[in-house]
Amino acid sequence: MGGCLSAVDNAVNDFIDKESRYYKESNNAKDYAKNEQNSGSHAAAVLSSELSPVYPSLPKGAKQFHCKNVYDGDTLTLANGDRVRLLGIDTPELKEKQAFALEAKEYTKRYCHGKDIWLSFDDNNSDNNKDHYGRLLAFIWVPMNGKQWLCINEGLVASGLAHAYSPSKSKKIHNYDKMLALQRIARKHSKGQWKSYKDFSVIVTPNGSAFHKCKRKGKAESDCKHLSRSKHLNVIQASDAYDRGCHPCRNCLG
Repeated sequence: MGGCLSAVDNAVNDFIDKESRYYKESNNAKDYAKNEQNSGSHAAAVLSSELSPVYPSLPKGAKQFHCKNVYDGDTLTLANGDRVRLLGIDTPELKEKQAFALEAKEYTKRYCHGKDIWLSFDDNNSDNNKDHYGRLLAFIWVPMNGKQWLCINEGLVASGLAHAYSPSKSKKIHNYDKMLALQRIARKHSKGQWKSYKDFSVIVTPNGSAFHKCKRKGKAESDCKHLSRSKHLNVIQASDAYDRGCHPCRNCLG
């Protein structure tokens, strides 16, 4: 596993270095992307779409904290005892030993564990910035090269180590379209979780935010308890469901 993590570390570092150049050489970034795009590289695809997870400055209102511990890819604890859940993403579960759970944790740990980090929120109302477990829902920012800032949430998605995630279709985070675009690029270039991805049929409902396991290929039948009262079921490919902003049902797809 150590060798695997080392390889992922190198890949992530290479990716971030190239992303960082997008701002460092802002005057000729588009020409650089255009030239690199011929090679079909992942970094070039992100650059050409202007979707870098590295920013030239912190968002307004971001606050500084110290990270005491990283629990997994999308959860950490601050020095003041507050727990933070990274907003807009979902990483593989360590308890379930899901693929790339360790790699996602290593990504977040390398940038955050024992270091000063900055938090920003999607809502000015502090009462809306916590989930039902009492965890802060935030974007995490860390300094790079002393001048630029990496958004950990977006970096995880861009590296294929997290899915874009929104528990509700009615309330999306401000950069959710960007998250979905980064996810599509990571899937296209087989990064992280998408390395061995094979498409499959899933079931969706008109207004649901999750997609569900198909009982039989091509048939709108499922054993999922969340669909027991649903009448309007549609079968689509999982990749299409991801692109719509849906996430796997935690009951039938884990």
